[in-house]
Amino acid sequence: PRSKQNKQQATANLFNQPASFKYQRSLSNDTNTKAKMGKKGGGRVRVVQKGPKMPANPMADFAIPPDEELNLPVKPDSGSGYLIWPMGETITMKYDNFSVIYPNYLDSNKTVKLGRRIAAKDAVPEPTVQDLHEALASLNVRHVIQPYKGYSRDSISRWDNPGRVLVDLEGAAENGIVGMGTDGAFDLDEVPDINDDNDKENNGGSGGGKKQLLREIAKVIPKLPNRQTRIEEKAKAAALEAEKQKKLAIQAEKSAPSKGGGGSGSSGKKKKGKKKK
Repeated sequence: PRSKQNKQQATANLFNQPASFKYQRSLSNDTNTKAKMGKKGGGRVRVVQKGPKMPANPMADFAIPPDEELNLPVKPDSGSGYLIWPMGETITMKYDNFSVIYPNYLDSNKTVKLGRRIAAKDAVPEPTVQDLHEALASLNVRHVIQPYKGYSRDSISRWDNPGRVLVDLEGAAENGIVGMGTDGAFDLDEVPDINDDNDKENNGGSGGGKKQLLREIAKVIPKLPNRQTRIEEKAKAAALEAEKQKKLAIQAEKSAPSKGGGGSGSSGKKKKGKKKK
């Protein structure tokens, strides 16, 4: 057939072409690229870029230098670091039923919303978990210190003033420090006790309970030697910082350029006029 003859003729014409036609490759002569034939690559083309290269990280110029980075301390495990007082009962003490006391409960600088449980006149400013420990030890009340626990209502105190204590209220009642209500229970509710005559109104007429223990602790804390030393050092540091800021302000005023004004003639400019003959 005629179609078969056409195919045979086309095949013959293909094999009659020179070798340069069958293996011809066009290579780009672009000045920014360089093409190379791979000897072992089976005729593949490798393109090598010339000129400036893009940086590995385009945002490297905006990165913060390592010496200016803010490295926060690693948050400790809140379930570690427990200290038991007295230490002789470290293994035998069972504190599952102990009552919780946070420093916020008796901090006069905190509001009721932030956790204060007693009247501001009965509270003390900025108590710490160390103050609670020393006060309870002086009252001979068994307790457990949890230094890394934070009060959930106050995010500031969770970082600046962490810690809490677990208190044995039954042992405190045996020592006569606190008492029970008429129903035979301690006032463990979260209602703040801020009335003047709260001793009888909030504790069933017995004048005791957990809030009474908070008031007793608040009476002991101002007399603690370690607290007095800490407050004195804090006051000295604040005074030094205020003096430093005052000196910096004076230096800034001296180095600032003086503003011209008024009719004092201190501008330094001479008036132009006609020369005398």
